[in-house]
Amino acid sequence: MTLLEFPHSHYCEKARWALDYKGIPFKAVAILPGLHMITVRKYAPDTSVPVLLSDNEVVQGSSDIISYLEQKYPSHSLTPTDADQRQTCLEIEHAMDKRLGENIRRVLYDGLLAYPEFMRYCFTHPMPNVKQLFFRIMYPMLRYKIYKTYVVSAVKVARARREFDVAMSEIEQTLKQRKYLVGERFTRADLSVASMLSLLVMPAEHPFPWREIPNPKTRIFLDEYRDHPVSEWVRKMYQDHRLNQTLMGSPIR
Repeated sequence: MTLLEFPHSHYCEKARWALDYKGIPFKAVAILPGLHMITVRKYAPDTSVPVLLSDNEVVQGSSDIISYLEQKYPSHSLTPTDADQRQTCLEIEHAMDKRLGENIRRVLYDGLLAYPEFMRYCFTHPMPNVKQLFFRIMYPMLRYKIYKTYVVSAVKVARARREFDVAMSEIEQTLKQRKYLVGERFTRADLSVASMLSLLVMPAEHPFPWREIPNPKTRIFLDEYRDHPVSEWVRKMYQDHRLNQTLMGSPIR
């Protein structure tokens, strides 16, 4: 089983976590941005990652990957059996993939695209030197493409920050009287929200080796949430439910 990914991506982390949680051996294959459109299109109709290659089956997107794993590998289930809880779980997952995941991506890219070496590290760790050199050469074009796709404008960044703040407040309220977002056990809702916030919290159990954020403005944004109750909850979810990937065997990239 192979997972095509961007190593730092919170959506790819969501798929990796589900695989690790279920104890499913897999190879994580980091692919170059830009060229990933050619690579992914060999297997899937869209160009997004993660993409799971399993025997003759191709599953694209973190939520669809979890659903596929739940069906094919039902042990260590992440989806409630109760119909109402299952519906709530899926609603939280899909909503927060957008309200947390897309918005934090916009905010972080806005601050970090001006730092090519940091972006190279995020996308190419631990690729061979020749691929890292190719990334450096292509970065001016990649930066333009990423900005136009994910950042767009200062107005959209400001809106993303506001929407992110509101979503964090809602999650905080949900967790005030409970350990998990849905029911009494860890589900895909918890996994999804914690994964979407992995770029904010940078938990030690995450398989990506974090590096210091170079942009002071971005560091201020992260520091504002360092002691937030939801950030503390994310750390707890990682400590309790995220197997260190080295325990599963080193991924092949």
